[in-house]
Amino acid sequence: MILNAFMLAFRQISRNYLRAILTMLGIIIGTGSVIVMISLGNGMSKKIKENISSLGNNLLTLFPARGLDTSGQSLRRYFNIQEVEAIKSRVYGINALSPLGNGSSLIKYQQNSRESETLGVERDYFIAANWEMENGRDFLETEYKSGANVCIIGNSVKNALFANSNPLGAKIEVGNKDGKIICECVGVLKEKGQSGFSDQDDVVLFPLKAYLRTLGREKSSMNNINQIMISLQDGMDSKQKTNEIKQILRDLRNLDNSGKSDNFEIRDTKQFEETMSKTMATLTLFIGSIAGVSLIVGGIGIMNIMLVSVTERTKEIGTRLAIGALEKEVLLQFLIEAIVISSLGGIIGIVLAFIISFGLSIAMEIPFVFSISVAIIAFVFSAFLGILFGYLPAKRASKLNPIDALRHE
Repeated sequence: MILNAFMLAFRQISRNYLRAILTMLGIIIGTGSVIVMISLGNGMSKKIKENISSLGNNLLTLFPARGLDTSGQSLRRYFNIQEVEAIKSRVYGINALSPLGNGSSLIKYQQNSRESETLGVERDYFIAANWEMENGRDFLETEYKSGANVCIIGNSVKNALFANSNPLGAKIEVGNKDGKIICECVGVLKEKGQSGFSDQDDVVLFPLKAYLRTLGREKSSMNNINQIMISLQDGMDSKQKTNEIKQILRDLRNLDNSGKSDNFEIRDTKQFEETMSKTMATLTLFIGSIAGVSLIVGGIGIMNIMLVSVTERTKEIGTRLAIGALEKEVLLQFLIEAIVISSLGGIIGIVLAFIISFGLSIAMEIPFVFSISVAIIAFVFSAFLGILFGYLPAKRASKLNPIDALRHE
């Protein structure tokens, strides 16, 4: 009986295929919109996670707090090597820790130049920031200790200054308002790409002592550390470690006794990632819900067309009832017609959503994330709409009086 009902449904749809396609349109648009919105939202979430992961794993970054005193002078207090050593020795679970000196400098090689970020680093920086070498080598231990005039460049700097030539061994001039240095290029970093609006590869690295001695604000001083990067071991509670570090710095700076607020900031990439993931998930759900409204509209369209179909086929229904067809058989026939229309609309919507999501992912340069589970849920929901909105017309058809139906003009 069910198989026969499906055959009758497909036969009826083929007779009025244009009307059937127009009826499906609401379901196609609704299903496709929901899946596209969710796919793009998931792709953007994955892109954000990849960008954050490229900065470093389970990373805490310490900055001097911004602010001005009553006279308009900067309240920014930089870190010193004693604070770095205190954190390193008193906080358990640190995988890597590197103090940084950073700024922006003009990079020159022969006739080529560009403005790039410059960083003074220690060995742990490559672990904390998740950097790998593409060519050349890392700084030697003796170069870190002596503050040798050597540097490692990112891919963007390499492409701008050297094009297709080999930068290893080249003498590069780096200067800013605080000083100038001529350094030998000993390595090129592996490409990371964009992170938000910043180019991670537009960077030049130096041993920290070399940077502070030449490009830092206080020459030959280890009290001008702009940042401290800390990579925690897997499983460490970043919130707890943030509180521990905060208390150490407050003790060393005598902030508790003076009652002053923190004159430093600690940014946690893990918490930032979690916050962004929750925000994107909420936004994706919200947009997907709005797109889902068109599914309801599509369901109403199915009900309207099925009611029209019942009216058009009143004599056919009367004939079937008169020759012995049961009410439930008529009910099943029209209900299956509604389910077939909505299900076909769901399938077409899923196929179109896959194609559109793939194309938009390429255009927006985000990962293509197509969730099979979301597609299945969308299909099941579209079929459910066929039952929900097809029941009333089907019920109406099954309750027709055979005599009145045969008299219908």
